[in-house]
Amino acid sequence: VGCKAILVFFQYGVMANFYWLLVEGLYLHILLVLIFSPNRHFTVYLLIGWGIPTIFIITWTVTRILLEDTGCWDTNEHSGPWWVIRIPILISIIVNFILFISIIRILLQKLRSPDVGGNDQSQYKRLAKSTLLLIPLFGVHYTVFALFPDRSSNNYKIIFELCLGSFQGLIVAVLYCFLNSEV
Repeated sequence: VGCKAILVFFQYGVMANFYWLLVEGLYLHILLVLIFSPNRHFTVYLLIGWGIPTIFIITWTVTRILLEDTGCWDTNEHSGPWWVIRIPILISIIVNFILFISIIRILLQKLRSPDVGGNDQSQYKRLAKSTLLLIPLFGVHYTVFALFPDRSSNNYKIIFELCLGSFQGLIVAVLYCFLNSEV
């Protein structure tokens, strides 16, 4: 029971990570689209970041108990319970990638505005810098292996996610907190 509880908590942490990345993307997108929005939607963000993972982890736990209650739930003989977690994570990755593309499009429009000074090279340099800064914030690196089947890309996926994913928090902290004079 203890092993299963730890695995449930672990899966909840993984899913919450993806949904908080989605919340960051939604928040930034809303800031860019609705410039003078007085409402910050904090409760909605909390429900997305903690609530959606809670719903799917409870559903996953029930399906594991009913369909595949063997061992410590660390193996997946039947794919049904695994997809209860996998599909919401894939949806959050895809929505976040769409938000990322939309924000890049908005930044490009703002850089092409006649109000922005500088030559084309400096504008594209600023766009490239903004894009590179947004990649770890949005978790765009997860889209590389999101749609591949786990069995076909598992070795490369582990190496890729360990290298990029493990430094994501550090990169976000350095770029958005430690190097930001407003923080």
